[in-house]
Amino acid sequence: LYKESPMIVILTVLCTLVNGLMTPLGIYIKQNVFDGGIAVANGEMLFSDYYIFLIMFVITAILPEVITCVIFGFIQPRSILILRTAYKERMLQKLKTIKYEHFENEISAEIINKAFNRTENSVRHLWPMYFYWRLGALISSIGTFCYAFSIRWWLVFTILVPFLIELYISTKKNFDIYKELETYWKKERKYGILGDYLKQRNFLKEMKAYGNSYHMIDVYEKRLNERNRDYEHYYFKNIRSILLGNNITKIGTIINVIILLIFFVKQQISIGLFIAVSALMFGNVYSNLESFAGLFKWAGMHINTFEYYDRFFRLSDQIEGKNVAWPDIFDIEFQHVWFRYPGTEKDILKDLSFKIRQGEKVSIVGENGEGKSTIVKLLLGLFTPDSGEILLGGRRIDEYPREMRCKFFGSVFQDFQKYCITIQENIGIGDIDEIDNIGKIRDAARKGKADKFVEEYEKGYDTLLGRDFEEAVDISGGQWQRIVISRAFMGDKPIILLDEPTSQLDPMAETALYKEFADMVENNTAILITHRLGATMITDKIMVINDGTIQESGTHEELMKKDGLYSRMFISQKQWYKHEEGEIINVRSETL
Repeated sequence: LYKESPMIVILTVLCTLVNGLMTPLGIYIKQNVFDGGIAVANGEMLFSDYYIFLIMFVITAILPEVITCVIFGFIQPRSILILRTAYKERMLQKLKTIKYEHFENEISAEIINKAFNRTENSVRHLWPMYFYWRLGALISSIGTFCYAFSIRWWLVFTILVPFLIELYISTKKNFDIYKELETYWKKERKYGILGDYLKQRNFLKEMKAYGNSYHMIDVYEKRLNERNRDYEHYYFKNIRSILLGNNITKIGTIINVIILLIFFVKQQISIGLFIAVSALMFGNVYSNLESFAGLFKWAGMHINTFEYYDRFFRLSDQIEGKNVAWPDIFDIEFQHVWFRYPGTEKDILKDLSFKIRQGEKVSIVGENGEGKSTIVKLLLGLFTPDSGEILLGGRRIDEYPREMRCKFFGSVFQDFQKYCITIQENIGIGDIDEIDNIGKIRDAARKGKADKFVEEYEKGYDTLLGRDFEEAVDISGGQWQRIVISRAFMGDKPIILLDEPTSQLDPMAETALYKEFADMVENNTAILITHRLGATMITDKIMVINDGTIQESGTHEELMKKDGLYSRMFISQKQWYKHEEGEIINVRSETL
């Protein structure tokens, strides 16, 4: 904060000091207002000597409100803005380098979630709220004790002892609360994620169609109530201690006011001092002590939140490659690769070896869960093999810098993203360095067959897509498919990866797309991951993966002659596809 805006820090310190001094100054002023007023009435003091205390009384009544307004109306919002830019930027930069595997691991997901969602709130409490309240309360308390000591030295202890007893009881319970709250995170996540679903358009559409929205809301309420019941059980289990801890200082207040009253009756203190200090006893003295002690009672909970901030930055990063030259060729080779997902016991890939030469069009097929998409994740560097090597152009793929690897692969995934940004941006983000190069974006749209429908819109490539804004255009699923394929062609990437890209299309639309696929990829290397075999005949080679390894490899004709796994899979889908004069033709089954 000081680095970004030193005046914010300096102003906070000044406001805190002034606010803290208001309490002892207020006692002095109130004492003189009452005693001076009586003296003026008795003719013992001139009003010209008295009115300065009235002015000071008004100032000290108004000034704390002004300071509070500055702190929470200007300094806190400004501080939060700085935190959300400079502070959060540091976290976002970390996300760019963090290993992808952490997003698929529940322990890491908890760290990331809490680092982002709790840390900012804790910082907001610690600055300026805690600093202003707690340090100001300390200054106020010191001033109060000075006045108490001036009356009788032992009054300091009659004030402190009840407070210390209450502090011990409540602090002991408050530190337990942090540990208890941690046990609720998974339950909070269960109802929190479901609550997000209930607000999203895609989920609402299906719930409306099936008429199951009431059931889903009931599930949400049950999960929320389950969490609340657990918390209430913990709270009421400790209610006696909580009530006891919150009432000891009230007894102490009554005792100290009685002591002051005795001093006043015995004329050992003036009426002004009696009224000023008694009002402080009923109002500020214990609240100030409580506020300062809150730094130790509650800051522990917020400081513990930074455990997740620190653990977030300790999460392992992707291996950053060296600054090597662009490869001369783009052959891809897996050499004895073994891999299992972190936190699991099953090997997904088992001693996997194969080679794809530059310019080849290869289909990797197999049943769901056999490791097809894992191959893509390893190529993209989202995960690293447990053993074995992945080579690109004869060099280990992790030796290339991350920025360079992004230039190698154009990817289309099954669950591709539909961004509510312009068509130009939706395509251009495939190569962020060229996002303003409309020529390359048009060329990518031509390769992805998106150019024809884009040019029909009045704003062309400046058309805003999606359904979140009134001026946006909601295009069809097939058109989104074209946009995403065009995105993959941005930057003339040498390797195109298509991971189940047509799973959301019906077989007829899938066939139409694949018939254009060979022309789209031109001289690129192309790897098609699929469990639907309508496209395999247009590729140069088919690799059948089963139980984590390549079981069969060859052309469509060669694999059909083998009468193995591929042949059985293809025959089971023959109601959708048949091979006729080298083309894929969609055939409706009798059931359709």
